[in-house]
Amino acid sequence: MASDRQIAANRRNSQRSTGPRTATGKARVRRNALRHGLAATILRDPATKAAVDQLATGICGKGADPAKREQALIIAESEALLSRIRAARADLIAQMSPTLPGQEADASQLTLPQPFDPDQLLIQLLRLERYESAALSRRTRAAARAIFSARSGRT
Repeated sequence: MASDRQIAANRRNSQRSTGPRTATGKARVRRNALRHGLAATILRDPATKAAVDQLATGICGKGADPAKREQALIIAESEALLSRIRAARADLIAQMSPTLPGQEADASQLTLPQPFDPDQLLIQLLRLERYESAALSRRTRAAARAIFSARSGRT
């Protein structure tokens, strides 16, 4: 059990650690989850939502029960997210190499538009791994649940 002294110390500490107080600090932390845009909901874009819906229908069929449809939607959303992650990775790799092997170098490709810091780009590539791993795991779990429910006759 906490003593009165510990409780008072906890209350004092909690008063100091309430997060950012300035407008600049609040604006900065507001963007934390959207740094790559990969943690955001991808279904806000109507075109993406339509493509996900079409893929889910292709996976489970038009007359699927709601449980199978839900798993198909998760699989389709994961595929859309994986596509975005892979595009982000390709962009980072393109930034790391002004010319790809087999391409002719012209004057526009020899200069990078922004300062080139290979360590930062490698760190960003590693961060993308977390998003890709989570999307792959989510897709695999949904597929396994769909297969299990189909084999066991459950919905």
